[in-house]
Amino acid sequence: MPNLGVGLLWAMNMTLIPMLVATFNVSNSKAALLITMGSFTGIFVQYLSGLLSDRSNFKMGRRKPFMIMGSVATTIAMCAMPFAGSYWTLFVVAFFFYFSLNFYQGPYYSLIPETVDDSQLGLANGFSKVVSVLGGAFIFVIGPRLWASESVLNKNHALPFFVSALLGIFTVILTIVFIKEKKVPKADTKQKIAFDFYKFPSAMKLFLGIFFIYMGYGGITPFFVKYCVQYLNLSEGTASFSLLLLTITGALFAYPLGVLSDKIERKKVLVFGTLLFVVALFFGIFVKETMGLYLMMSVIGIGFIAIQVTSYSILAEVVPPERLGEFMGIFNFFVSSSQFISGNLMGLLLDRVGYQVFFPLSIVWLTIASVILYFSRIEKIGLQATPVTK
Repeated sequence: MPNLGVGLLWAMNMTLIPMLVATFNVSNSKAALLITMGSFTGIFVQYLSGLLSDRSNFKMGRRKPFMIMGSVATTIAMCAMPFAGSYWTLFVVAFFFYFSLNFYQGPYYSLIPETVDDSQLGLANGFSKVVSVLGGAFIFVIGPRLWASESVLNKNHALPFFVSALLGIFTVILTIVFIKEKKVPKADTKQKIAFDFYKFPSAMKLFLGIFFIYMGYGGITPFFVKYCVQYLNLSEGTASFSLLLLTITGALFAYPLGVLSDKIERKKVLVFGTLLFVVALFFGIFVKETMGLYLMMSVIGIGFIAIQVTSYSILAEVVPPERLGEFMGIFNFFVSSSQFISGNLMGLLLDRVGYQVFFPLSIVWLTIASVILYFSRIEKIGLQATPVTK
């Protein structure tokens, strides 16, 4: 259930939050700086909350307390965003929103593999992504309508932010009440923080591949709507509908791809998704009209959901189970740092060069990811050499 809220809130980062930033008439570089705060805070926050939750011993469980704290703070920040009086005020509020969202997302993603059997990790992650894209689809369809609403509740375009905040925290409350955490091995609370993740070769190969995947993804998402409007001369509605198609195809293929990844090597499905992403973006270079855009986004939806379904499942197999929250945070360090770098780099290039670099640069990053993952040997934790420790 929290994946519904997570998908919904991150989808706002592609639609409503860029629209809110645009009301201050700032450059692409400034827009990118604010929007990539989601990635910047993800660099360290999910690692912090994952590490703390690994070592906690609360009566309700070791993940739930962090989900509660993070979701409450996220709700408050989300409701405050529309009332920011300037770009820099919005920047500060958005920073706390992204910080809080990442704070509860890390422990939540650690909770999923701890709640299901190893043989069903792909299935569980596939289903969770279906729920996530449904949350995203809600924003892509309802968000612009609520934004344009003339309701008395919609002062400063606040209504879609209120609705999203309410739905986001409601999904967390349901999970806190109805899901009981399983007992799993707990890390030694007195053990020093080691930063020894580099001693796990399979995890490092996965991290490196994921870094370049999200370099490609993070360079596109903050500017996609603007690209459609300013470069392709299409409407915001067309751009929003293409994002909806991405979520729909993701929802349709998440479950079968999750089941498939349980039956064959998960890395193969991950590489397939990355290559499909590359092909779709290459086709996108030549897209100038609506139907071509819709086709491109549908194919990207299949590729990206294959990446999402498999990557978290692979991670759960290649790291020590008692340190899963910590490694989820490290995983997100690579996901977030890459998007922070590529988002800001793309903002600078769009201001100085133009939209002709939009897809080609992302194709380069994703191609590098495909090569790394294809030639990497990724083994389950029991088959790897024991890490050297002092």
